[in-house]
Amino acid sequence: SAALVRPLIEQAAEHAQRVGLEREQRAVLAGLGLPTAELPLFGDGVDLGALHDLAAELRKQGVGEGADT
Repeated sequence: SAALVRPLIEQAAEHAQRVGLEREQRAVLAGLGLPTAELPLFGDGVDLGALHDLAAELRKQGVGEGADT
């Protein structure tokens, strides 16, 4: 029914808008010529295990290479 479909269409439109904004901002950041890193979203928050996962992902992307430890 229309009552069920309308909210789904609205959510899809909002999602499409967010994706478009993300693409625009990624292009702006790329234009700066600075290094960037992509990290996963943790919808339930970041606990210690998730923090370790984020650190591993950053290392995998080369963040911190050559830094003094």
